[in-house]
Amino acid sequence: MTFRSLRPLILAGLLLLPVLPLQAQSGGSEPQDLRQQQLTQDEMRAQAEMIRAIRENVGLFGNIYRQISMRYVDPINPETFMKAGIEGMLATLDPYTEYMEPENADDLQIMSRGRYGGVGLQIGTRGADRVLTVISPIEGTPAWRLGIRAGDQIVKIAGESTKGFTTSDAAERLRGVPNTPVEVTIHRHGVDDPLKYTIIREEIAVKDVSYAGFVEPGIAYVRLTRFSRAAGEEVRAAILDLASQEELKGLIFDLRSNPGGLLPEAIAVAENFLQNGDPIVSTKGRSDEMFAQYFSQNEPSLAPNVPLVVLINQGSASASEIVSGAVQDLDRGLVVGMPSFGKGLVQSVVPFNDGTALRMTTAKYYTPSGRLIQKVDYFSDNESLLSVQPEEEDSLFHTKKGREVTAHGGIHPDVEVEMDEVGELTLSLWRQDHFFDFANAYRSEHPEVDSWEVDDDVYDQFLTYLDSTGYEYESDMDSRLAKLREEAEEMGYSEEFLKEIEDLEVIADKRKEEEYISEREELKQRIKLELASVMAGNAGRVQASISFDPQIQKAVEVLSSDEEYASVLNSTTTAQADIE
Repeated sequence: MTFRSLRPLILAGLLLLPVLPLQAQSGGSEPQDLRQQQLTQDEMRAQAEMIRAIRENVGLFGNIYRQISMRYVDPINPETFMKAGIEGMLATLDPYTEYMEPENADDLQIMSRGRYGGVGLQIGTRGADRVLTVISPIEGTPAWRLGIRAGDQIVKIAGESTKGFTTSDAAERLRGVPNTPVEVTIHRHGVDDPLKYTIIREEIAVKDVSYAGFVEPGIAYVRLTRFSRAAGEEVRAAILDLASQEELKGLIFDLRSNPGGLLPEAIAVAENFLQNGDPIVSTKGRSDEMFAQYFSQNEPSLAPNVPLVVLINQGSASASEIVSGAVQDLDRGLVVGMPSFGKGLVQSVVPFNDGTALRMTTAKYYTPSGRLIQKVDYFSDNESLLSVQPEEEDSLFHTKKGREVTAHGGIHPDVEVEMDEVGELTLSLWRQDHFFDFANAYRSEHPEVDSWEVDDDVYDQFLTYLDSTGYEYESDMDSRLAKLREEAEEMGYSEEFLKEIEDLEVIADKRKEEEYISEREELKQRIKLELASVMAGNAGRVQASISFDPQIQKAVEVLSSDEEYASVLNSTTTAQADIE
């Protein structure tokens, strides 16, 4: 699968500007003078030449389109043929420039409005047959009020079988105008007959803060999953609520696997941590109108003296990188985790009358120190099409206090912490959704259980469940030995050689038995996560992960030690930077 074919899945990860760029916020130099300058004679000639070239090539494209549509040996669908031409053009550009069909444009509207008409279900596909499954009902929504549960399998929507459905197929049918009904047929573990629900759609508010609470006395934790319409307000409300419960000694702000979203919300989220007038981000494009600088215009919700740690990983992109980059550049807090994705391209959206839209990259964004975060390889094999000046990799910049930071390739943490490596057995079970399936079966059979802690009894029940499914763990060594045996038999190798393979197979079986012992705690953790998700949704999953998440634990350690926090934040190696 190509990266371009994956773009609908990462819609929320694209940093968006409206068709006209946002006005620069007050607090710094105003770029209006640049926009008001008269074009030079050379610039006017270049524009005239560009217009002439566009007219000529559009005419050529139209002639080819017309001739093939009318005279090709087989009938051509003109609409499909035109869309193929558009996709062909866009494929020569960066992976974020895209022609959007109405259904994808609807997704963009959901992000920009922060709400949609629907039933309130988070859905996915699970199991070997990729059955459409409820991951979690959203609290307070129609589906939640009717008692639809995590793990329920959606077998029909409006009488139509969901076999082979993708999550996009299901979302298209479940969404609709508020106050209209949709019938959903569900198979639930432990219930023989299918369950039918008639759900009345409502306007569903998108929630960006998936969890806010305390991981230690005085150490608060807020997780943000995306940057849609109300992200800044949600973060502000969460921080103020936590501060009202007890005195804050530190805050962990989790942006891991947050693919980004709207530029105004990146600014609004950053304002929760920065001082009024602080620079947050700047954009620079081909035209003067795409140059803008954005500054904080609100007082922070987190008191300036409260230590801050921002968590990032390889899935933190665009708006996540704006926030973490600003916090790092201004020395407001520490960034902990792994290097971020490196998506520093800004998209503007041009809507068309037929409901489609063109989303195209129109600018790049820069952190307060001047860093371009975009990875340098976004044009792949199309360098000959574009007049692009190569950016020097790993350019050195400095934070406000003078700490060294580099550009290109994402935000690099101040404290790098890798996640624990997932065991081969654990990965095999996870890929086949056995943790998820067991959690739902266990919850169904033990409705009275109110804890997601996994003791030896629960673990033994998990092993019994695996036996009942006929699960056989095939390790990487198993598959390699099976292939070696097959080739040896085809080529007529001696019995002595086959006996050596058999001896290796015995060793492989013994090693698999040992993995059940060595990965026991990891297996328990995965069971715990799924049980927590079934019982309390995303919030429960976050709560359950805190105790064994090495990046969160490192953040707690840093925030619990004034000396360690200060030593990293004040590790100045060069002259102080001029960030204004």
